[in-house]
Amino acid sequence: MVYVTEPLIKNMTAEKKEVPSTKGNLSAVFHYPDEQTDQLAILCPGFLDSKYYKHLIGLSEELSKKGYTVVRFDPTGTWESEGDISDYTITQYLEDIKSVLEYMLKKNNYTKILVGGHSRGGQLAILYAARDQRVSIVLGVMPSSGPIKGQRREEWEKTGISISQRDLPGNKDEKKEFRVPFHHVLDRDPYDAVGDAKKIKVPI
Repeated sequence: MVYVTEPLIKNMTAEKKEVPSTKGNLSAVFHYPDEQTDQLAILCPGFLDSKYYKHLIGLSEELSKKGYTVVRFDPTGTWESEGDISDYTITQYLEDIKSVLEYMLKKNNYTKILVGGHSRGGQLAILYAARDQRVSIVLGVMPSSGPIKGQRREEWEKTGISISQRDLPGNKDEKKEFRVPFHHVLDRDPYDAVGDAKKIKVPI
């Protein structure tokens, strides 16, 4: 199901494609600059957010004006990408970013690579850049950090799932529900974005 097509119709330099990943195909939208350059930007949505949310579309368009080829995608198990919600973990999200990057490097010899995102996506950009020296610049917009603690964690562990709703892109009157299992929390525990940010040698 395509939730929003209008942005793709308005901007004919944007194209929807599927990118192979380790858990099936990722649904992605590509923005192209007027002239091909060696600059690539990979943009990561926040926690359970869609690649079609306006802030990611706007950022993609601005970066493409600056000469970047931009890819924004839905992580495994969410929205239009393949996989189950049980596959939606930080570990798999990192694999998704790697899959997008390697897919794009087969298309062109990009030498300036930006990885960025908002909230959880910003956190993932930091975590990924600390693990892949091919990244040239990191963009974290209000990145989240650290493990999930306190009452939210206790309730999540007790019930085994956390139920979250997200607006359909372009339609705040309708929601999509996600039932995220507790192992998402356990998978997140070892990752430290604050500590990893200190290891990154490129601009953040």
